[in-house]
Amino acid sequence: MVWLDGKPTLAKAFAWPVDDPDLKSQDRKRQGWSVLDDQILFWRAFPSSENPRTVIYVANTTFARDTQSDTITLERVAELDYAAHRLAIVLDVGFVTAEWRGTGEFLRECHCPAQASYGKLSVLGQTVSLCVTSTDPIPPDVCCETLHYRRLDYDPGYTDDLPNDLVAETIATWNADSGDLRMVKIPRFFLENVAHEADFQYISPHKIVLASSLESTSCGAVLCAFSANAEDEEPLMFYHGQHTDPHVIRKDIQAERTMIFVLDFDQTLLASLLSKQPSERAEWNEQLVDSRAQVKVVTRRFHCAVDGEIWDQEYPLSQQAPPEWEAHLDTILKEDEDEDEEMDDSDSDEEVLPSGLEYDEAPEEHREPVPFGYVQTTLRLEGITNAKRLAITKHAILELPEFPKENGHVFYFD
Repeated sequence: MVWLDGKPTLAKAFAWPVDDPDLKSQDRKRQGWSVLDDQILFWRAFPSSENPRTVIYVANTTFARDTQSDTITLERVAELDYAAHRLAIVLDVGFVTAEWRGTGEFLRECHCPAQASYGKLSVLGQTVSLCVTSTDPIPPDVCCETLHYRRLDYDPGYTDDLPNDLVAETIATWNADSGDLRMVKIPRFFLENVAHEADFQYISPHKIVLASSLESTSCGAVLCAFSANAEDEEPLMFYHGQHTDPHVIRKDIQAERTMIFVLDFDQTLLASLLSKQPSERAEWNEQLVDSRAQVKVVTRRFHCAVDGEIWDQEYPLSQQAPPEWEAHLDTILKEDEDEDEEMDDSDSDEEVLPSGLEYDEAPEEHREPVPFGYVQTTLRLEGITNAKRLAITKHAILELPEFPKENGHVFYFD
């Protein structure tokens, strides 16, 4: 997908089916979404003791793109004879459900012992993952008092006795093809310094990114990247400024456009952008400024302390850092502070949102081999009504419809 100019090439409405009785039902239910490539799935589960069931609806954004219609509509495709707790699309399999039965987490035919499970099913290829509290001893001095609201078995108004001292410290990963189950521990350092809500994603078969915020403050988002083979490499943390969190997106009030910060962890794309010569970077920067777009290429490593202070990890010991690197970090800090002040003093993001190209790179002596990093692009989309309903695919940004009436949007990028 080409994100880099920040503008969609096509937009369509995303709508509910008309006159579907299960979408109008007022019975007790739970529901959710799953998005994978061009497939979008919505499910509603009815946990009635007499007739438990799950109804499934799907849409395909690729098939719908070249049609004459300006609206994509969900279609009802299946009904299960049990009430699922979570459901996710799996490549070449169809979909997989998770059902909490009190003795563990059941993923299709795989039993994963756990004290609790949280959030959504995460899919990469044939693997399905879920964040859980394992049966291992709970790490001391680490907890999240609100995490229980993300439990699979949490039902607002019906479950008010769930413990609030558990820790989501493990990612259970099941291969739907081979049947293998792995229990991947989230690094203890992350658990002690950030607060997360089980919002994670495999970005490669061996790399996991966890969205979180600093444990000491609700301001600022932290991306924690670590290996599924914990002993392989040191985990990384990427910090985003005080105007963001893992789920909040800024709004341009004057133009009624939403600013979306897309972080692309495609390491091939990263390497290609890092290889650009100074003249190529300058030319590209001019193009981005003219189109009021912004791209940021990030490989610099740093840690966020519990008190919010940022610690350089390129030279962990200050006496090791060359003077020119320390001066460079001072410049970055000053620019960030100035940008924060401008945003605080402005009523419109349109006037202050930076545009152009920025490289936030590791120092020269740490650039071979190419370090792990990401490419951040700022997208500006019109018509977004609720940023928390946004989802991303290879070819589009989605605003999922708000149940039961309001339509959503599909923004295509080439």
